[in-house]
This record gives sequence, structure tokens and C-alpha cells, in this order.
Amino acid sequence: MATTRTCPECNSKKYKLFVPDSGTWKCENCGYQGSIVVEDGNLEKQMKEARKMQKLSKKLWTGR
Repeated sequence: MATTRTCPECNSKKYKLFVPDSGTWKCENCGYQGSIVVEDGNLEKQMKEARKMQKLSKKLWTGR
């Protein structure tokens, strides 16, 4: 099973090593600084789907 590294905030794969000594990464997409999560592709897909559903339910509740 293949693994990918993604930002835990926005699931972007665009990041760079920010502080090499501590292993801190910085996401170029959202600006998150911290650890990058290593996950399998299936879990990443499930997280994206959950975020889509979360946004949709928020829109339904606010009426937008």
C-alpha cells in the first residue's frame, strides 16, 4: 500500500522543511507549521470526503 505525506489542515502535498533540527514542516498552501501526517491513500480520500460533507452541512445550516 502506498503512503503519502499531507498537511493535516488542508491535505496539500506542497510543503517544505521549515526547521530541520526539529522536523517541523511548513505547508505552502495554508501556512500550517508542524508535523506532516503520513497516511495511506485510502484514509486521505476518506478525510477529503469528510471535509466536503462538513462544508456542505455548514452551507445547509446557514442557508448559503
